[in-house]
Amino acid sequence: MKKVLFALLALCVVVPACGGDDAGSVTSMDESSSSSASASSPASEKADSSSSGEQAFAGALAASLASDPEFPFPDEGLCITESVVDEIGLDRLIELGITEDSGSDDFEVLPAEVQVAFINGIVDCVGKSGLATLLVQLSNEDLDDGPPLSMEDAECIAEGLSDEQWSSFLQGAFSGDELSDESGADFFVGVLEACPQILVNSFKDDLGLDQSQAECLAGSLTGTLIDVFTSGALETGDAPPEIFGELIEAFIGCGIDLAQLE
Repeated sequence: MKKVLFALLALCVVVPACGGDDAGSVTSMDESSSSSASASSPASEKADSSSSGEQAFAGALAASLASDPEFPFPDEGLCITESVVDEIGLDRLIELGITEDSGSDDFEVLPAEVQVAFINGIVDCVGKSGLATLLVQLSNEDLDDGPPLSMEDAECIAEGLSDEQWSSFLQGAFSGDELSDESGADFFVGVLEACPQILVNSFKDDLGLDQSQAECLAGSLTGTLIDVFTSGALETGDAPPEIFGELIEAFIGCGIDLAQLE
């Protein structure tokens, strides 16, 4: 469980985004487009010019994203930026102060409208397989936290949660309140509901239980105990005393010798 949570939490901070405060390059692009459009060209040429301008902007923004060595989706960068441009429109992006070089800026400076579009682009372009691969990679970064997340479990998480759940989680994560926000807790509960085998595998890896013991314990946990596991309260000692009594009852009920956990 600990490894699963660390992988998901790392996903909150490892995925950088585009944002901007320098309107210079966009202003020049906008002025060029305006002067071209004013040259009494036909409507079809105006449309072609607009399309070319959007493609050029998306390409430059993708290059800006790729310049960040920590950006985890360089191959999907152009797809993501094209999605942002398509969803918001070039004129609106310019109005919001987004520039060709904004891909290397902090996510926090983005207008909310652009944050949402960028997250939608990640979900659409990276896809469930890409998110699963990232979860596995993140779970391998610190082996002191336990065995890495298996691809099977990562794929279950990615596939079991809807695009809306991923978007909601990433939005909360980028906002920096994924742990305190109620949607963050709902996300982790959703993970366990969609992929109950993750809890079983976690008990086998972390507690040394066999398959039947792990399945029994996972099935006997109440919502309160699951909340305690996902919050980390057991490790920090913040769990209320009655929780430990409930947990011991679950262990005994599943035939688990507490001595084997020491």
